[in-house]
Amino acid sequence: MKGILSWWDGVELWLSGLGFVVQTVVVMPVALALAYLVAVLLDGALGNGIRLLRRDKHADGDPS
Repeated sequence: MKGILSWWDGVELWLSGLGFVVQTVVVMPVALALAYLVAVLLDGALGNGIRLLRRDKHADGDPS
């Protein structure tokens, strides 16, 4: 764990030494990729949850 934390401290130090525009160019693709991944995972989880709720509702005999 110490190695990962040391590496991350080095990345932060390197990133903070860059200019604002360069920081934005480096950080935005990573942030957008992570946001997209979280959105896809949430979409799948919520879609499956809704599907299960509908299946349970129809199994109870409720026609709506």
